[in-house]
Amino acid sequence: ASGVAVQAIWQSSLIHPESLPFDISQLPEVFSTFRSRVEKYAVPILAPLAAPRTLPPLPDNFNEDAPSFDVSLDVSPPPEEMRSAFPYFTAACRVDEPGAQAHLAQYLARKLPHTYKATRNALIGIDYSSKWSPFLALGTISARQIMAALRRFEAEHGANEGSYWLWFELLWRDYFRFLHLKHGVRLYRASGLSALPPPTHDAAAFKRWTQGHSGQPFVDAAMRELSATGYLSNRMRQVAASFLIHDLGCDWRAGAAWYESQLIDYDVYSNQGNWLYLAGRGTDPRGGRRFNPHKQAADYDADGRYTALWRDDSPHVRGGMA
Repeated sequence: ASGVAVQAIWQSSLIHPESLPFDISQLPEVFSTFRSRVEKYAVPILAPLAAPRTLPPLPDNFNEDAPSFDVSLDVSPPPEEMRSAFPYFTAACRVDEPGAQAHLAQYLARKLPHTYKATRNALIGIDYSSKWSPFLALGTISARQIMAALRRFEAEHGANEGSYWLWFELLWRDYFRFLHLKHGVRLYRASGLSALPPPTHDAAAFKRWTQGHSGQPFVDAAMRELSATGYLSNRMRQVAASFLIHDLGCDWRAGAAWYESQLIDYDVYSNQGNWLYLAGRGTDPRGGRRFNPHKQAADYDADGRYTALWRDDSPHVRGGMA
């Protein structure tokens, strides 16, 4: 109606949906089956496009001195939290495009892909995982750019289980996107893809969980880290989510919405897919995953360093951020 032509281009995944060896309506309901078929048929990964040589001029009325969103909305930035596993306020974690390229380059130069699988479940520090998710979430780097660089790394330094596992994680990211293409709004309904009745919910327990006051020390440490930093390791995201669903008896959708409000690397596809998976209302063939928080703490925080780092009386730990 306005005379503007819009061209939509699929760009969100490594693999284009049309390259899959099946129609999206036939997407396997189990990730391992999906991964096996992708690898069996050597489904091509799209190469990143070359950077444009020129850009169209800015509009005549463009105001280069427009105030930032923080100023416009009168929002103060949160205090800098140096215990963060992704201190986005530091030069090493700048989330603009130059920062994304620099982060990827240093990660590969230090050969960290080779140790990724062995370190990915650690809880403290920057280097235990790739930390690509904030850049991917903000669009300052693409999965295809990362994968192209990773393939060059493997060609030069060799592939191993660690570098393969990075591909594995990026493929999970694709899978959650394809699930949305297949199922759409069903992924946001109370029952998800299941025939289960609507989940129960305990509003008081949910509030304590968000504030890091559930009474479970390992889970509470995770929720305080999330509130103070906007970041949480994949391991702790799963432990805290499982506890909310299976131990506190709360609605998985409330947890998904809380993560959405908190995470600096929030990704709607992965967030929704993972919460459904844990709740047994998604594609998990086991019908849900409960993580025993005591066993998880013994396995991944045996010396108690992580729990102590985010104890309730640690400095700068805030309550919940709405």
